[in-house]
Amino acid sequence: MNMAAIRTTWHEFRAFWRDLTGENAYDRYVERHWRNHPDHEPMSEREFWRARDDFNETHQSTGCC
Repeated sequence: MNMAAIRTTWHEFRAFWRDLTGENAYDRYVERHWRNHPDHEPMSEREFWRARDDFNETHQSTGCC
């Protein structure tokens, strides 16, 4: 296996892993924000994660229905 193939495989695995773990949530938010609201800045990454945690704490699911 050559280095280009190894590098490609690594990047594909990393993208999959970030998607699986939710690590890329901020990247997806920024992309969607610029598409829907190009006239103002998105939240900073710190603000995003804080807002997400606040939302998850106040909107807890019981896991049913």
